[in-house]
Amino acid sequence: MIIAFASKNHLGLNSDVGSSIVSSEYFTVAEIENGKLKKVKNVENPVFKEEKINAQKFVDFIKNTNAQKIVISVVDNADIENELLLNDIEVIKNVNGRIADILKEL
Repeated sequence: MIIAFASKNHLGLNSDVGSSIVSSEYFTVAEIENGKLKKVKNVENPVFKEEKINAQKFVDFIKNTNAQKIVISVVDNADIENELLLNDIEVIKNVNGRIADILKEL
């Protein structure tokens, strides 16, 4: 399973979950295999600080990470959330804290 976490900065697992898509400079992508962390990478968010997000552009970005789930505090708008769900990407919202700690709970 691959999970993309909205990240406040480039610190990977030590970063806090980003509060929204446009305020998250990076996404920390964690690959889990047989219940163990296999690989972690940080990718720059292409819609960071954009005033108006193109939902398809963002969903294509997430799809390119191969993530089946996205973890974030707040999704910026319903169009983005709907587009993620239409692409079989589960949205886990209302999450705050350090990514490493949250990953242990998932």
